Amino acid sequence: MLFFGLGNPILADDAVGIRAVEELSRRIKRPNCEFKTGSIGGLKVLDEIQGYDRVVFVDAIVGDEPGKFYELSLDRLSRSFHLTSPHTVNLFTALELGRGLGLKMPREIKIYVMEIKDGKTFGEGLSEEVAARFPDFVEFVFEKEIGGDHAS
Repeated sequence: MLFFGLGNPILADDAVGIRAVEELSRRIKRPNCEFKTGSIGGLKVLDEIQGYDRVVFVDAIVGDEPGKFYELSLDRLSRSFHLTSPHTVNLFTALELGRGLGLKMPREIKIYVMEIKDGKTFGEGLSEEVAARFPDFVEFVFEKEIGGDHAS
């Protein structure tokens, strides 16, 4: 299983996925769990997730309730677009392309997100709202994925 924290470590709240996976890597000590972080998207994700049976993405999403967190369905991402470049695709499209090319794509993908208000402000610290809920977010992902087995 791969835990992958997405975000940008110098864009304040956008780093919440990276910070969460770093914290999970300190808590989860199982030989079948690996941890990666990155500021990548589109087709570059395929290189990172090939060969894993299960991938857990942890990321930030701009929303109206900073600090709110939940599981996001992959299907919901099928309706998102990246219009910055014709060469950039969303995660759903990248996975479909990988499968179509015969790459060994994960059987199961989970996505956990925390809402943030602003993903463009430079800074290394989390906002007050996001920082206050950060421990609960990490615990939420931990409980969902490890199932309360604290002996990990």
